[in-house]
Amino acid sequence: MNNVLKTKVTIFRNLQDYKFENKLTVENKQQIVELLETTLKGKMSILNLSQADAKVINQLKINNLISTNTHNLFVSKDNTAIDLFNGEHLSIVSTCVGFEKKVITKAVEISQQLSNKISFAFSDEFGYLMSDLNKIGSGIKVESDIMLSAITKINKIEQVRQNVAKLGFNLKETKYPAVYTLSTKCNLGISEKQIFEDFEKTLIKLQELEVESVKMLDVTNHDEMLDKVSRSMAILSSAHLLTYDELYNIIVNLRMGSNLGLVNIKTETLNKFQI
Repeated sequence: MNNVLKTKVTIFRNLQDYKFENKLTVENKQQIVELLETTLKGKMSILNLSQADAKVINQLKINNLISTNTHNLFVSKDNTAIDLFNGEHLSIVSTCVGFEKKVITKAVEISQQLSNKISFAFSDEFGYLMSDLNKIGSGIKVESDIMLSAITKINKIEQVRQNVAKLGFNLKETKYPAVYTLSTKCNLGISEKQIFEDFEKTLIKLQELEVESVKMLDVTNHDEMLDKVSRSMAILSSAHLLTYDELYNIIVNLRMGSNLGLVNIKTETLNKFQI
C-alpha cells in the first residue's frame, strides 16, 4: 500500500483490583510501575521522560510512541512501547512506517505475555473494561496515515469520509495537506481478528480509490503533476539538510508520482527515508 505513510496499533488495558487511572493514588501508581518492572525485566526498559535526553524524546515523538501526557514509559528497540497512566493503566503501542502486519503482531504478543503474569480487568459480558466507553471490548485502536491528495483535489473526500464512517471507522485530517488518519471507532462486540481484517480491507479500498483518482487527474493535469514530482525528486537528490515536515511533503509527492509511474522509486526506499 504505497499511499500509507505510517501505522500505529494501541492496545489498552487496566489492571484488575485497581481503580481507573483518574482515581489512582500515588501509591497505586507506584505499585503498578513496580509490578511492570518485575514482569518486563530483560524485555523492555523503563524510561523517565523528565530525565530523558531531548534527542531521545524527539525520536519517540517521530515514531508516534509518546503523547504530550506521557510520563512513564517502557520501551524496546523495535518501535514498541508501554505508556502508563495516559487514560488507562497502560497502553501497549507499536508503530511502523507504511503498513505491516507485524506491527499488529508485536502489540498483541506483548499483551498476551503480560496477561500470562498480570490479571487485567475483564468482563465475560463486555470484554476488557475501560474508563473510555469506546475502548470497552477488545480495547484496541488501529490508525494509519494515508495520502489522499487526488481524492481531495477532485472534492470527493467528504463523500469518502461518510462511506468510511458507515463501515465503523473515522477519517480525520492531519496537519499535513491531503494526509488523513484512518482509525478504528468501536471495540464492543468485535473480536481482535475482525477489527484488524476490516481495517486492512478499508485501507486497501482507500488506496485503490486514490490511485484511480490520481489517474483521472493526470489526464488533465499531467504537466503540473510531473513538475511537482520532479521538483520533489530533485530536492531529495541534492539537499543536505531537510526538516521533518519538508521531507514528509516530498515523500507525499513521490508516492503520488510512483502511483503514476512518473518516478522510479520503490515504496521501501521512501519508507527508509521516513524512518
